[in-house]
Amino acid sequence: MFSISSRLKTLWAEALDYVFPKECLNCQKEGEYLCSACFAKIELFEQFPCFICNSGQYEVGICPECQEQTSIDQIVIACTYTNNIAGQLVEQFKYNYLEELKKLLGQLLIKQIQKQGLNSVFYAQKLVPVPLHKIRLAERGFNQASELAKQLRVKYNCQLEQELVQRQENTLHQAKLNRQQRLQNLQNAFRINIRQVIPEQVILIDDVLTTGATFSEIAKTCKAAGIKKVVCSAVCHG
Repeated sequence: MFSISSRLKTLWAEALDYVFPKECLNCQKEGEYLCSACFAKIELFEQFPCFICNSGQYEVGICPECQEQTSIDQIVIACTYTNNIAGQLVEQFKYNYLEELKKLLGQLLIKQIQKQGLNSVFYAQKLVPVPLHKIRLAERGFNQASELAKQLRVKYNCQLEQELVQRQENTLHQAKLNRQQRLQNLQNAFRINIRQVIPEQVILIDDVLTTGATFSEIAKTCKAAGIKKVVCSAVCHG
């Protein structure tokens, strides 16, 4: 459920649409935030390095050493963030709350899942969106990871587990921190809700994987609680 803040953002966006008609974020064609021609231009990853250390090529998107260090078993990413239309979509959705973009971002991730032949990995699984602290959630008005997870839930008949992992610390913003600082910033930031049934496998969902620090901390928390397999998925890497 969206907060009052989110609803106000929606009303503001609708007012702007009325005064300033929608136009494609890439080619400025009027009518929609991203036209079908520009959406088709977004290139998905063809090869998969370790998305944590950026080395080698690995079918599961993570090398054995990083698997051991992070407790992440598999990583699925649609495309790069930098100098990419998809990165613009993420920013506009996340910070300006252009709600319609969540469907496009969800479509990108689904397109990559299908391209890699991973439908069976996602089908009927437990989706866990990366949680925001309640203070951050109140400021933003919505959790972008939850909105993306909802797109996958419909497609793959998944169960959305929004309460399984909780953020207990309102940490510093990660954007300007390096990997080591991010890891330190996130120590003990998450906990498992002991009132929930602990599943054997979860899929963590977020909009962007940069260093993997957030996914790693949640994965370790999940494994410590008895979850056997953790798959991480995001729209962009960068």
